Amino acid sequence: AVDNAGGLTLVASGTGSSVTQVNFDSVFTNAYKAYRFIGGFRPATNSEDLWFVFRSGGTTTTDSEYRYIVGAEIAESGSNSDARQSAWGQTYWKCSTNSQSNSSNFMQYVDMTIMNPMATSTTFGADDAHAFGTSLVYSGSSQVVVSQFGVNYQTNGNYDGLHMTFSSGNINAYNYQVYGYNPS
Repeated sequence: AVDNAGGLTLVASGTGSSVTQVNFDSVFTNAYKAYRFIGGFRPATNSEDLWFVFRSGGTTTTDSEYRYIVGAEIAESGSNSDARQSAWGQTYWKCSTNSQSNSSNFMQYVDMTIMNPMATSTTFGADDAHAFGTSLVYSGSSQVVVSQFGVNYQTNGNYDGLHMTFSSGNINAYNYQVYGYNPS
């Protein structure tokens, strides 16, 4: 059922381990204008970055049109700091300034809103596909990192899914839920 009053409706979920990537397809539809993605990921090797890419019709996009920015607060024993990263014209987006530890005690948690993934024109205004949210990472260098991120994707298309992978190596474990909603 489609909820037009702004409530969340579960449209997809998944869990698994020991994979090279996680893809979900045919999840974003014209029934919803926005989606909430909540998930946790742990790399098989230490010091990896979690990458996201839109998918359309079972195919992962390959162009260099992702424009993202990530700002973070970093805590470690006895000190605090902040960091910022941005990229223009990437083939992916990331949601943390720091890489993820592969310790079985931790996962990289992501809470992300995805706006207008089914847009067919990304030239101006709200037709652009956007994603923004927060991420919590325990990095391989014993740091707790909370990041805020935002991305704009500048290519026309109907994006019905996501591709998730680490910068190299496998995904040791993952879980995610995707909710659709129509902002009121």
